[in-house]
Amino acid sequence: MSTEPLRSLRYVDDITRDDVLTLEAFIYSQLRPVQDAAGETGDTFCALRSLEILVCDSAGLLLALLDRSGRGQEERSTMLREWNRLWTTASWWNYRDGYDTDRWNRLDHVDAAAEASHHAEIARAQAGTGEAQ
Repeated sequence: MSTEPLRSLRYVDDITRDDVLTLEAFIYSQLRPVQDAAGETGDTFCALRSLEILVCDSAGLLLALLDRSGRGQEERSTMLREWNRLWTTASWWNYRDGYDTDRWNRLDHVDAAAEASHHAEIARAQAGTGEAQ
């Protein structure tokens, strides 16, 4: 884990390898006691194992994309989706030891330009609705 001061993530470009690895480790630390209690048979074990595979795949894809230089819109959108998948999985353990809601948050946009465009689109839609009344 990094010793740098924590900062909230806002855009895909804010995500670092350390963020991904730390969030993945946190999820595993929460899953393992449940897996141990469930044992190695039954539906609960299968569901937990499937969740573990999903976490591994999402984190692995994020790390691969972080290592890539010159990421385009498609890669950044994929990173957004995979980060939010990990965040959603971790959010079930919100407010437990080791979970930092200020650090690991849901991301809504890939970058500032995408966010500004989204807000402008909403404003245009609201203005159009107001004119129609």
